[in-house]
Amino acid sequence: MCVVAHICEDLGVETEGCVDDYRPTGEKRMTGFELCGEFDRYRSAGEESDEHLWGKVELDRRREEKQKPCFPGEYRFERKVADRVPDCFVRGEGANRWIEVVAGSDQPYRAKTREALRLGFVVHWVFHTDHREQMRDARAALEPELEDPIRFGEYDPLNDLLMVGDPVTFKNYEFPVESMREFEPRSLLGYRRGAAHIARRENSYDLGMFDLAGCQRRIFTDYPQGKYFRAVAPGQAFDTATFGFPTEDGLERLVEDGKVTRLGPVRRRDAAEWAVSR
Repeated sequence: MCVVAHICEDLGVETEGCVDDYRPTGEKRMTGFELCGEFDRYRSAGEESDEHLWGKVELDRRREEKQKPCFPGEYRFERKVADRVPDCFVRGEGANRWIEVVAGSDQPYRAKTREALRLGFVVHWVFHTDHREQMRDARAALEPELEDPIRFGEYDPLNDLLMVGDPVTFKNYEFPVESMREFEPRSLLGYRRGAAHIARRENSYDLGMFDLAGCQRRIFTDYPQGKYFRAVAPGQAFDTATFGFPTEDGLERLVEDGKVTRLGPVRRRDAAEWAVSR
């Protein structure tokens, strides 16, 4: 049985009339590649190659068969997280995973990685083996802030290969704050529709944990535009933190001097309240 027919059988997809499900033609082996069957729930809104689609279908097949790579939790494909649509995300035990499959298209590797981390996901970049130039581009974009070397994921439909590699996390990736927009809830992905689900404490937005010139503090702000801050030390009661400190000007100077680093995601409301847009 061909690879696609095997996947279709496992997922209950009709394959009648599919004579040669994987058809490489031309000099480059993946040119003319064709995936047959009904896979609408995996497809992106725009144009999508069968090489790209295969990565998502295979992720789900391995989840069903409990074959590596397989993660505990709920898999969703091409669904919104705030205002971004990852190829696949997994709301799981211990970690929420954001998985991007790359099959030749250019990607904003650094920006998308930062957005996913900010929203509370670890990030897996998975590259088609015919497009190692994209892997080199991703490494060039991420490596300056990677604190430990990571192994990117790879996949190859013709050889039934799928490895998601090492995730990018706050433990291995430094997240320098580059502008005051990091402290403006209205500038964070999904805020305007409420899709960011930012947690609040006494009406203050919880923007997450930061390193401020060597001091770890959780930063709160009372206004969507990022006014009137409160910095809470680990273990400190919220009510005892000084309102209005740091000042907006003081925080901005630290940002301009390169002395502010994000250490964790924006705090989201309780998971039971987290309704991802469908």
